[in-house]
Amino acid sequence: MTKVSSSVTINKPVKEVFEYMASPHNGPAFIPNLNENTNIFPEKDGLGQKFDWRFNMAGVDLRGKAEVTEYVAPAKVVISSKGDADSTWTYTLEEAGGGTKVSVGIDYELAETALQRIVNKAVVSKLAQKTTEQMLENLKVILET
Repeated sequence: MTKVSSSVTINKPVKEVFEYMASPHNGPAFIPNLNENTNIFPEKDGLGQKFDWRFNMAGVDLRGKAEVTEYVAPAKVVISSKGDADSTWTYTLEEAGGGTKVSVGIDYELAETALQRIVNKAVVSKLAQKTTEQMLENLKVILET
């Protein structure tokens, strides 16, 4: 498995940031190249919530299913995913001087068929790191505007 991580401070209360980030409905708005999350069930965000996802990496369409495997409001969400990319996304939030420090860690492994289409593992790793950083920049812009 490969791991990427990043963090940012957002000038909004922890509860507000958590509620936005924890909802699979909002993922496509702030996660670059996440085309869609569909079949989200149940509607209420929380432990056991499941959804299908579609992501584009280096022009390759990746698909899979995800489940919220840990949900500790307003501090932590863990989403486990299986499909063209098996991954665990961990969002950790903590109060930081009136705002919120958000840390994201992603452990992932691309299926061999997906890797064959993308070819270069070093490119995949760099793209994943850039995606994580851009995701947090997007989140900051959305929530602070």
